[in-house]
Amino acid sequence: MIRRAQEGDADALGALWREYHHLLLRYFRAKGMPEPEDLASTVWIEVASSLPRFDGSEHDFRRWLFTIAARRRIDDIRAIKRRERDADRPTARVADVSAPSAGDEGDRERALDRALALVASLPPAQREAITLRVIADLSVSEVAAIMGRREGTVRVLVHRGLKRLSDHADVTNRPTRTMSSP
Repeated sequence: MIRRAQEGDADALGALWREYHHLLLRYFRAKGMPEPEDLASTVWIEVASSLPRFDGSEHDFRRWLFTIAARRRIDDIRAIKRRERDADRPTARVADVSAPSAGDEGDRERALDRALALVASLPPAQREAITLRVIADLSVSEVAAIMGRREGTVRVLVHRGLKRLSDHADVTNRPTRTMSSP
């Protein structure tokens, strides 16, 4: 069935949809997602566009399908949090608006680039834990589920990663000594 769907057989793709769609909906509902049907639709769009590149058995397909679903769920959580954060921001009146200067924007961009470069320098497991926990603002249990690790392990990875980043920041921000001649 998967091979036929990869070759463009709409009936085979429909059969995959009938077999797995209710499981996707159940997964999204169990995770408390507000729009499970919309999320499942985005998963199927990605599956349909990526299916020709898929290589594996039906068991592998199921794992691949739910990996895509987990990623779309994370994307949706981020979007929801972004909308909530934006909605919580007070809207300023025209008289209160002070636009940041181009220099301020540039400084912020450079600071963000430096921070992301520092995070990228971490060992892979710490980088993943920091990215999901701190940057994506996911709970420890969500990060543990995504990473396939225990919650305690995630806490340790985040702690060690933040410590390493802090130590690096201390080194780079330390004033340099200059030697003066006697």
